Amino acid sequence: DDPISPALFKSIAAEGYSGVEVISLAWIHDGGLDLVRSANSAGLSVVLQIHTCGGYLNKNKEYVYCGEYDIKEHKKSLVEQLAQCDVILELVKTGGFVNIHAGMDSWSLDDAVQYLTFALKEEKRYPFKVVFETHRQRLFHDPFQTRDILNHSSIASTDLKLNCDLSHWYVSCERILDIHEPRDAPWWPEILQLVRKRCAYTHCRLGSAQTIQLADPSAPECSADVKMQLDTFTMLWQAQLDRQEEVWSCPEFGPQPYMPSMPHTQEDVSSLSQAV
Repeated sequence: DDPISPALFKSIAAEGYSGVEVISLAWIHDGGLDLVRSANSAGLSVVLQIHTCGGYLNKNKEYVYCGEYDIKEHKKSLVEQLAQCDVILELVKTGGFVNIHAGMDSWSLDDAVQYLTFALKEEKRYPFKVVFETHRQRLFHDPFQTRDILNHSSIASTDLKLNCDLSHWYVSCERILDIHEPRDAPWWPEILQLVRKRCAYTHCRLGSAQTIQLADPSAPECSADVKMQLDTFTMLWQAQLDRQEEVWSCPEFGPQPYMPSMPHTQEDVSSLSQAV
């Protein structure tokens, strides 16, 4: 809940972090001046997370995550927000990159491919890395849509990069995907290999079949799910190391509604700082 400031970012750096990831509410009010000043004072890199056709407050002061269906509007939003990111990242001394929540889950495969083809061309106008997140409501909302997109002839030969936040897939599939389970073994290794080749960033929040975020991953009842997820992340990180890439990962444990809360009182069921 603390506002962006040099003091806050220095405290983040003191905990051992190399960067911060922020959504557009962190910069749209002043063009990113506070963000840049605070990041530079702490020596932190910046990951700018953008939500096409979202990322703002409506007239009721509610956050709009995705407010449009039309592909043209998502293209326009992408162009505008990438241009904003370019101005900000040019001023961050230790650099950074952009993480996109792109498009909509309800588009057809042809629409998704058309949009991503446009996005990849737009991305090449800039010097920073761009990744597309595996996130609910968006193009890479589940492993099956992701497989079909990545195998499409218009995408397969591109250098499209993913931010793997697999907690969203575990919820949408209602299970922690496991290459050793008979129900997953025929198809999950293939998709995992596709993702492994394109993973350039990870959100390593730990979830479950029923919730996007474990309230306390240290709880013994969570141990089996935690181990499976860490094994998958380790494989993704190793693939990046094998390609001699920098490995960037964000814990991304968040406050409510990501953190489960008690009914009526709305108190967190666990400590967010300890969960991280």
